[in-house]
Amino acid sequence: MRFNQMRAFSRITATGVPGPEGSIQKIFWSELNQRLQQIAQEILGSYGQLMAGDPRAMEEGIWSYAYLRTRGNTIEAGTSEVQRNIIGHFVLGLPRSY
Repeated sequence: MRFNQMRAFSRITATGVPGPEGSIQKIFWSELNQRLQQIAQEILGSYGQLMAGDPRAMEEGIWSYAYLRTRGNTIEAGTSEVQRNIIGHFVLGLPRSY
């Protein structure tokens, strides 16, 4: 992920235009974040589901919010499916998927 980000910065610096590396970063980060939040929920058990305002909520309900937020992360800025199509077309040279 780090090297891919460096490649993206190099492309932007050289051309002024972002490339398909952003799609790779977006998929990697959003899906990794979703998996990490799932693990956190498994560790916290039922306490991880409590929202802010509940006196028993872990860290003021941030874990519940973070878990639910990961679903939005995979949709915003283009769904993971759209990002995969961009990678397939611009990075791998595959025909466009319609």
